[in-house]
Amino acid sequence: MDFSSDDEWIVLDAKNPANSSDDDRGVLALGSPTCSDYDDLDLSSGSDHDLTDSDDDSITSRAAAADDDDMSSDPYEVEFEDADPYAALPLTRPLSGMFHHTPWDSVAYAAFDPLRAANSATKRLIPDPAFAVFPENVTVLASTRGLVCLRGATSGLYYVANPATFRRVRLPPHARDHRLGADPAVVITFEQPPHTTSPSFQHYRVVVAFQVHDGIWAVESFSSRTWEWTVGGDICAPETVIASSGVGALGRAFWRTTIGHILCVTPETGTVDLIPAPHEVDTRPEWEIGEMEGNFAVACADQERKEIAVLYLVGGEAGATQWQWAGQFDGEKAGCHPGMTLLRSQGAAEVVVWDSVAELVIALDFDGRQTRSIGPLNGGNYYTDFVPYIGTDTEIYSEEVGAVFITVDAVTYRIPQSSVKEEQL
Repeated sequence: MDFSSDDEWIVLDAKNPANSSDDDRGVLALGSPTCSDYDDLDLSSGSDHDLTDSDDDSITSRAAAADDDDMSSDPYEVEFEDADPYAALPLTRPLSGMFHHTPWDSVAYAAFDPLRAANSATKRLIPDPAFAVFPENVTVLASTRGLVCLRGATSGLYYVANPATFRRVRLPPHARDHRLGADPAVVITFEQPPHTTSPSFQHYRVVVAFQVHDGIWAVESFSSRTWEWTVGGDICAPETVIASSGVGALGRAFWRTTIGHILCVTPETGTVDLIPAPHEVDTRPEWEIGEMEGNFAVACADQERKEIAVLYLVGGEAGATQWQWAGQFDGEKAGCHPGMTLLRSQGAAEVVVWDSVAELVIALDFDGRQTRSIGPLNGGNYYTDFVPYIGTDTEIYSEEVGAVFITVDAVTYRIPQSSVKEEQL
């Protein structure tokens, strides 16, 4: 089958494709895995995909069990059946799409075009991409592993939501004013390693860097484990933290700064560091940070976009940080031009760019091949403040012993445990 044509591919109802029609062009399908993501999967149970017929005596119990797993589980999630929950690493999930904002102060979502070699059963739709169900207008600030952090325009409070599962929770009020002089910079980051026995919930932190004085920034972070905010003891002087560059990786929060260094916050310890960017950005001054296959990454390009390189942050001797070469490709051969801007990456090892001329978001692998795209975003009714998003089933909270959650006006709140104890007396 020839997939080289320019035909538009739209994935609609995976269970009943006959329901597809030309009227469904507004439906957005989230990104799916590439063929290489399935290279390590065991397909020896047979070439037939119809393995759910329990009346077929030719199917062995092992094949039936394997098929049951295929139908009910996500191949990207960690398998927790092993004795060591960290032994089985998840496959790397590619970006599903990008959240961004419009001139009307609303949130919009744009999905990458469906991967033509992908299994449509892994695609999912976002029920409320504009977050219209929230009790107030909200702004998308950050997203990591399927969770999205938003801030209410009226209350100034933070929310964490999973758009794919249509669940959301309002966080308790923070202790400090995060809007003094500059927009706060927000990142969601997960505990590293994941201290959990549940495949659908991992404890996370919402890390906020905020300005307390000209050029001086402090940090306050929320923990899903304690359900409390904690003000960090460290401050730093990065001039300005670039809020739109936030990345969660390695259990830390990262941002670019206007002094050319990278702000790194370790929320568990409250440590704040300024990490020098790799030397490669001296000759490739156009650069952006991101997360690729669990690594904190820097993608950089020269002004003409003739060469694009990617480096990963690794630990060095005596706790020093080092940069490891991850890959590069010829930007000219890949069709890159000076009108392209590097965007934050997340998930798969891809370089993501915004083509301002064609109005496209493009994902490229390390060989310079275009794998997917978004757009063109015609009409100019959008801002390019793209927030990368990966669709997952990650839970936003865990109903642990003593924790009580209530839902009012479509938003969930956690009742403080002390209040719960008082009500029980």
